[in-house]
Amino acid sequence: MKKFLLYGHGGSYNHGAEAIVQTTIKMIRCKYSNAYIALSSHFPEQDMEFKLDADLICGPNMELWKLKKKAVEYSERCELARQMYAEALSRIDRDTVCLSVGGDTFCYNNWHRLAVFQERVSDVGAKSILWGCSVEPSAITPEMLKVLDSYMFIVTRESITYKTLSEHGLADKLLLTPDPTFVLEPKQIPLPNEITENPIVGINVSPLIIRCESSPDILMDNIKNLINYITKKTNYNILLIPHVMMPSDNDFFLLSDLWNQLSKEEKSRTYLLDGSHSAAEYKYAVSLCQLVICARTHVSIAAYSLGIPTLVIGYSVKARGIACDLSMDKYILDIAAINESNIITDIFIQLNVDCDSIHACLKRCLPGYMKEKIADIL
Repeated sequence: MKKFLLYGHGGSYNHGAEAIVQTTIKMIRCKYSNAYIALSSHFPEQDMEFKLDADLICGPNMELWKLKKKAVEYSERCELARQMYAEALSRIDRDTVCLSVGGDTFCYNNWHRLAVFQERVSDVGAKSILWGCSVEPSAITPEMLKVLDSYMFIVTRESITYKTLSEHGLADKLLLTPDPTFVLEPKQIPLPNEITENPIVGINVSPLIIRCESSPDILMDNIKNLINYITKKTNYNILLIPHVMMPSDNDFFLLSDLWNQLSKEEKSRTYLLDGSHSAAEYKYAVSLCQLVICARTHVSIAAYSLGIPTLVIGYSVKARGIACDLSMDKYILDIAAINESNIITDIFIQLNVDCDSIHACLKRCLPGYMKEKIADIL
């Protein structure tokens, strides 16, 4: 029996994280019919709600989590993390393949949590893989490099991370492949006939991206102006697509507030998808769109994988890297560069003009882009 531990998962209300775990588990089970898969999750109840196909889902000690958030010293945070993840760490032995599935964990200052898993891997002689990752170049420290170097393999999902880690001496560990969620299959959900009778523009915005904006309300002012333009100047309907429903980072609450501010005419052409769907169901909603404007990386991945022209409002290495690798870098807009209220509308107009050529470009790029099979390393 092949044993796997997936860790670094923040919970399935982040449907990008859900999609990574869903597709990774499917890859494992396709390759190893008798695999035993344990999942370390911050919110096991969310993963049970969305029926992640793990044999065991174990959560952290939440009281210790609260203490860890207050810790300042690296050594103290690591010690609390060891205690916090004690159950998951106890599942690792020399026959376990450990996959860090957090994706962009090494873009933020909480990456130290992963160090304790690598310590355990080293102690027992297990195999470890950093899976489908992005690493923010400016965040790399000697301590982070030491942890990165402890992985047997590092599977990067975009070329900026691949190049950066190569330059830091990790080239012999690296593999460059698409994010595993590129292969997620859409799952059909019912939508009102009135939204699907015209071509659709999908829009996703997030509280996370708003926290990075150059001036207060500039992003939502842009989105309101875009919706006004679409309803007055085009025949498109609009689908508002949430993708993360975590308590402190909830797209649905933000998009609900946006919808409530629309005029009667704008509301008649705009549909808000509710916050109860799975990643596969949100991908189905994306599949109905002719154009997509989004902030969440995994909404962009859903659109790219289907050949849909997409404008990404980005702030991170993952957004830039994936767009560049698909020759979509013309259509990534840094949130810090949004300093006027019609910038997104102006780019949307060009995206609409270029729609057919972008679709053709993505369809040409995708077969070569997808040729590297991420499952081969398992």
